[in-house]
Amino acid sequence: MLKETRPETEDRGPGLQQEIVLPEMSVPVAGRLSPVNLTRFDRVALALLLGLVILTLLLIWRGDQIGVQVVSVSPADGATGVSTRSLLQVTFDQKIAPLGSGFPLSITPPVSGTLRWQESTVAFVPAQPLAPDTTYTVSLATDLRSEQGRPLNNGLTWQFRTGRPRVLYVAPDAQNNDQLFVISPEGGQPGQLTQEKFGVWDYALSPGAATIIYAAMRQDGGSDLWEVATAGGEARLLLACPEAACNGAAWSPDGSRLVYERRNMLIPGAAPGPPRLWWLDPATGETVPVFEDQQALGYGARWSPDSNWLSYVAPSQQGVQVYNINDNRSFLIPSRMGALAVWSPRGDALLVADIQRQEEGFAVHLLRADPTNGELTDLSGQKANVEDSSPIWSPDGGWIAFTRKVAGASMGKQIWLMRPDGSEARYLTNDTEIHHSLPEWSPDSRYLLYQRYPLKELGAQPGVWLLDTQTERTQEVITPGNRPTWLP
Repeated sequence: MLKETRPETEDRGPGLQQEIVLPEMSVPVAGRLSPVNLTRFDRVALALLLGLVILTLLLIWRGDQIGVQVVSVSPADGATGVSTRSLLQVTFDQKIAPLGSGFPLSITPPVSGTLRWQESTVAFVPAQPLAPDTTYTVSLATDLRSEQGRPLNNGLTWQFRTGRPRVLYVAPDAQNNDQLFVISPEGGQPGQLTQEKFGVWDYALSPGAATIIYAAMRQDGGSDLWEVATAGGEARLLLACPEAACNGAAWSPDGSRLVYERRNMLIPGAAPGPPRLWWLDPATGETVPVFEDQQALGYGARWSPDSNWLSYVAPSQQGVQVYNINDNRSFLIPSRMGALAVWSPRGDALLVADIQRQEEGFAVHLLRADPTNGELTDLSGQKANVEDSSPIWSPDGGWIAFTRKVAGASMGKQIWLMRPDGSEARYLTNDTEIHHSLPEWSPDSRYLLYQRYPLKELGAQPGVWLLDTQTERTQEVITPGNRPTWLP
């Protein structure tokens, strides 16, 4: 049996004794632990560890006391001239737990839309554009909590004011290269947004209309993707496409995805090859093909308002392919026209143009497709001998504007209106010597921008015009100009 160690002495002779200390052992004796010697380093380490534990407990307690904090809001408090296509976004200092029910934002005047929860950010996506030249008040509910259960102790209210819409369009510069310009709908002096040496091919607005992605032409016939702020400023290269032409950018409405068209240049200086769709991450510049089969052709990508469906023209299938990116559902809308699909504001239907056989020959009709089952409805009228094209839904979903002319007739197309079921069709312009095209609705669903071209005028140039659908009054915005859209 081990005994408790004690100091002992050894007799070395008269007047000399030496103390001998045996080493201590950590062995339980008589129901207790033997003492443990700690070095100075051990004591310091234990003290630091205890301090960290106390600090962590204080931080947890303090975090529970302070709760969730708002880092930023967008649009910013007091902002003016805000785009009517803006998203409402709140960023917190920690991850937020989505509400099971209820709505965290109160908006005045009222706005309908959907919420997106993403870690420390909650975003509100309006179902329709905001009203122009209007002050909005937004209040944040206090029943939000972080994933750790910390509450939002203090509510928040802020205001912003939307601006008046402007017109974005393409026109030649002094060197006769197409550039992007912006102008008031009432006309006036335009502002030039791009200065591309070989011109701009096409463009697309970002979901919040803060930036524009455009295809800038190169000397070799290809094109790269660039981005410029709608307020103006220096453009930045988004994607270089050596030995290819990249264009046809299409943002998903929630801003999470971007699709574009890439056409490889097989022979330098020759026309680019057939189009293929690619994904692009604007933040990193990473790009990959949309399809596993890299030989699959596609162009004219368009998104449903909820960003769940992607439509594109599939030339090899002679139609518009519609694909659900969440559950892989897909269907084909037959169309030999190669025209792009147009989604309704609610995403419950889309429009395509297709050739229809008639007794007198052929006509081009507008078809409405149901994305849930692919069912088609002829909106032009089964016996109508017309050529209908360029359909566009009003933001409130109440009307469809489109262009029409009698099939086979030698005259310019006119702008028409009809209800989403094809009823109440009527013309808004009626001048056969003028070709009207590319109508675009204003955010308030009242005005139409369009491209106007005189057919019998020598040396005529296309111009941008404005049409009031309530009074049917038209007015010139700018000439020359083409491909107009609203810059809300």
